[in-house]
Amino acid sequence: MGRRASKANRNIYYQARIEAAKEDPIFSSRETASERLGIERSRLARIELDKVQPYPEEVLIMSGQYRAPYLCDDFCRNVCAIGVNRLLGEKIQNMNNDSFERLSLRFISNAHTVEETSRRLVEISKDGKVSQEEYESFHRVLQSMDELTETIREIKAFILSDPDLRSRFGADLSV
Repeated sequence: MGRRASKANRNIYYQARIEAAKEDPIFSSRETASERLGIERSRLARIELDKVQPYPEEVLIMSGQYRAPYLCDDFCRNVCAIGVNRLLGEKIQNMNNDSFERLSLRFISNAHTVEETSRRLVEISKDGKVSQEEYESFHRVLQSMDELTETIREIKAFILSDPDLRSRFGADLSV
């Protein structure tokens, strides 16, 4: 089996390849995986190291070969301009249902949990690893972080949906 690429550990395509290697050892190294995928080894490395975004065709190939359909979902949600803009459009439409005041209150509520979340994160990470007993608490920490991040994204989307606010702050925001 190939050695683990620590720089790529968080990359979804690398993780999918390593998971696929459990069933098919050909995916245990980039060299043999690239032959099976028909993607040049150095390109596969750049994809797994987040140096380049894969082409949609490459995602389809990896998704099929790795038996990881979530790769396509992730690509469409986070990379593909059509998917990203469609999701942003849906969020902006939903903003009509959520008033700015309500979003602000949700942000304040989430922000109040930051101190507790930070304390739990320090407790979990002080020994440098997440133990079996800490998984549930760590999961709650990640959920709190996700909730705060999502609320911030929704506030930014709300600002971008208002023509006056967008013209004033739009260049400073990314959703």
